[in-house]
Amino acid sequence: MITNCYICGSLTKNSSGLCDECQEENQHKLRKIKDFLWDNPNSTVRKIHKETGVEEKLIRKYIREDKFIISNVIEYDED
Repeated sequence: MITNCYICGSLTKNSSGLCDECQEENQHKLRKIKDFLWDNPNSTVRKIHKETGVEEKLIRKYIREDKFIISNVIEYDED
């Protein structure tokens, strides 16, 4: 089935709903977050965003999709 990529709107056959370019960019952002969390466990969404440049909305989406887990320990940002 051919659908439109839900990010850029181009046509795709991928079941993920993303075209190849957006899927690759999505994987790059997820890897960036996971690499950051490896060295900085228990970081807040805001801190992850500040350090990786990945949008907070997308980080929260990854959390909802169980792409990675943020622990119950809450770390508050100083600013």
